[in-house]
Amino acid sequence: MHLTRAIPIALFAVLIGFRADAVSMFTQLDSRNIGEQRLDFTIKADKKGAFVHFVVSVQSKSEALTQFLTADLEVFDGTNQIASCSVQKAQHDKSVVYEFDVSPKYLAKSRFTFGDMAEANGHPMPAGDYYWFYLTDFADEK
Repeated sequence: MHLTRAIPIALFAVLIGFRADAVSMFTQLDSRNIGEQRLDFTIKADKKGAFVHFVVSVQSKSEALTQFLTADLEVFDGTNQIASCSVQKAQHDKSVVYEFDVSPKYLAKSRFTFGDMAEANGHPMPAGDYYWFYLTDFADEK
């Protein structure tokens, strides 16, 4: 009798545990909070011809980044999305670096998103830590 009740309770506890682990966190980065994150971000933007050239470097402050990283650029003209693409990474020692160019007229609402997906047994999980920023917040307006 006690075993019959214990099994559903144990299964419920396991399911609750899995649900808690499958939560994604989305954090907007800006100049005030960039240094307070679990990951070390360096974001540089320089005028390069008719474009603004961005270099985004990400490194873990403690443990290594997972092998399941994502990076996406979304370009908006006002409220209309005009482009969306993945951004390829370059590995540099313990960090990953992403580079891309965007026209200054699209900086206001365009954004970059970096994701460090959770993993289990070498496989990506449907959760992770995602960090994003509006390009205009880091664009050099000199």
